[in-house]
Amino acid sequence: MATLVISLTACADRHHVVEYKELPIQAQTFVQKYFNVSDIAYIEREREGVHHEYKVYLKNAVEIEFDYQGNFKSIDCQITSVPEGIVPELIRSFVQTHYPDHLIVEYAVGYRYLTVELGNGMELIFDLEGHFVRVDD
Repeated sequence: MATLVISLTACADRHHVVEYKELPIQAQTFVQKYFNVSDIAYIEREREGVHHEYKVYLKNAVEIEFDYQGNFKSIDCQITSVPEGIVPELIRSFVQTHYPDHLIVEYAVGYRYLTVELGNGMELIFDLEGHFVRVDD
């Protein structure tokens, strides 16, 4: 029982709802560029190791993740298209050429790859320069 209480307390300490002004400046700039600040439902700060990560939740169910410095990590627009300018043009062009009937609904920047999810659930993997690598099953 004590272990359960300790682990629940530890999890609760990892997540905090924060105000917009507590986002790193780089994340604030990103949000202002692509969205209206008034569309933010809430912002969550989560401890990841020694740093924090931020998740911005918009009223239209869009989720945006940033690292502790405010660097963009990912965006999940659920069923709408990721706003123009977030996904690199090389990737956007590839999708328009090969999957013209599908929207890009998710985009993530990883350490080795860039990942795009289409509206049909298909996941496409690109290298860090934006060149197509493979379809992820």
